[in-house]
Amino acid sequence: MFGGSSSGAAGSNPASSSSRFSIPAITSSSLSTGNTTSVPSPTAQGSKRQSSYLSSQLNNLALGGGAGAAAITPPLTSIVDRPVNRMRGAEVGMGAWAFLYSAIVAHSQSRVESIVDLEKRLASLGREAGQRIIALQLLRNAQTANLKDPKREHRLIPILQYIHTQIYRYCFGKAADGLEKSVDGDDEYMLTSNQPPLTQHISLPRDLSQLSCEAFTAGLVEGVLDGLEVPARVTAHTVPTDQYPNRTVILIKLDQVVMDREAGLGK
Repeated sequence: MFGGSSSGAAGSNPASSSSRFSIPAITSSSLSTGNTTSVPSPTAQGSKRQSSYLSSQLNNLALGGGAGAAAITPPLTSIVDRPVNRMRGAEVGMGAWAFLYSAIVAHSQSRVESIVDLEKRLASLGREAGQRIIALQLLRNAQTANLKDPKREHRLIPILQYIHTQIYRYCFGKAADGLEKSVDGDDEYMLTSNQPPLTQHISLPRDLSQLSCEAFTAGLVEGVLDGLEVPARVTAHTVPTDQYPNRTVILIKLDQVVMDREAGLGK
């Protein structure tokens, strides 16, 4: 548009050539002295006056002074400067996430000496993510409901249901497939994923067959619980079935202080 030939247009309208003017070049030296250096234009006297006027206006804008000078706001370049609700519905492609998570696992594997240490490292990364996710979700919920402070749930079952539905849907695009109480104790609950999206594209070698890369999800759940003041130890276990060979159970072992608080709140 700006660099192409316009001989046809100029030929059909001679007056258009006389109204052309050159945009002055503003350099660092001109900004420091308050002057501008304009590029001479091979046009009539009227175009020189237009060029001088444009030069003064651009100089006012650049220096932030003069009558009618507009404030120039720099664009937002950091994600922390954006409104927290703007990216609420944003999604990441599964291919991009699988590539990123494979790099995380490979990076972690190169810095540990055993499968147990690798799972602990993945769980630690997930815990940090979970703590940030719950803080963001509480803030968004408060802004949506026009509340001054985030509203927190205190009862155990609603908290677990919130993780099962809202947190899983926010992180993985769908709710967990199951939430049930363990038959081994009143302080144990299980979140079940028949086809965990986090690791559905991961194929483990034979020497790492005991590794559960869902340790990241277990750490994420533990971080969310910690942010809701529900201390617990969360671990991931692969429990395959004929229909779902990658079925994973996230086992939540609640701290005794949670059980005592729940008993104090009553039914």
